[in-house]
Amino acid sequence: MLPTLWPGDLLTVQSCRPEQAKCGEIVLYMRRGRFFIHRMVSKNPTKDEAFLITRGDCMPKDDPPVRRGDLLGKITEIQRAGSVFQPARKLSAFRRVLAYMLCHWDLFRRVGLRLWARCHKDDCHLEGGFVEATS
Repeated sequence: MLPTLWPGDLLTVQSCRPEQAKCGEIVLYMRRGRFFIHRMVSKNPTKDEAFLITRGDCMPKDDPPVRRGDLLGKITEIQRAGSVFQPARKLSAFRRVLAYMLCHWDLFRRVGLRLWARCHKDDCHLEGGFVEATS
């Protein structure tokens, strides 16, 4: 989910039903035993299942549809380097260009992640438990 989410970010996830999720929100879902955190780009309600279409911010294509039962929640808060903020529902023009470069230019992505790790190496300590239930 670069450039919206970076390694070491702590996320607050709020449980939600597919009907409650809105386009542009970042959602958490599980597929084949793996967790995914991607932005919801559209909703395709059908008779039996509400499919969500998602895509990572630096991914070139949409993910396969997310089934109703696979959705776990939406990201309501991001904690990074001592600050807490809500994720934007829309990428700025700068972030779209950055996402494109991170997706299509492997060297740029590797250098960016290495610089990020170097600049934030002191932020990587976790205190106590890092999973907290919210209602």
